[in-house]
Amino acid sequence: MEGIGMPELTIGAIAVAPVIAALVEAAKAAGLPSRWAPLMNAVLSVAAYLMVTQVLASKPEAVQAAAIALNVVIIFLTTAGFYTTAKYAATSRAREG
Repeated sequence: MEGIGMPELTIGAIAVAPVIAALVEAAKAAGLPSRWAPLMNAVLSVAAYLMVTQVLASKPEAVQAAAIALNVVIIFLTTAGFYTTAKYAATSRAREG
């Protein structure tokens, strides 16, 4: 794995974590029993690690494109979370008022 150091892997893991969490939550919303969520999380985490290390080791020029794609997904998931939180807060206030 020449060319990929620990900082890059750590940053990649931090970037992929919200994506994995969103996929697990989507699977639960689609009917996956909650007891299987940790296993799905583990499988997706290992798959993401293997995929990232293989792709970036074989194509170092893909690092920038991968970083951009992951940042776009993280921004989307973050704003979707803020939207949901704000919507929940507004609904709660309406019920109290």
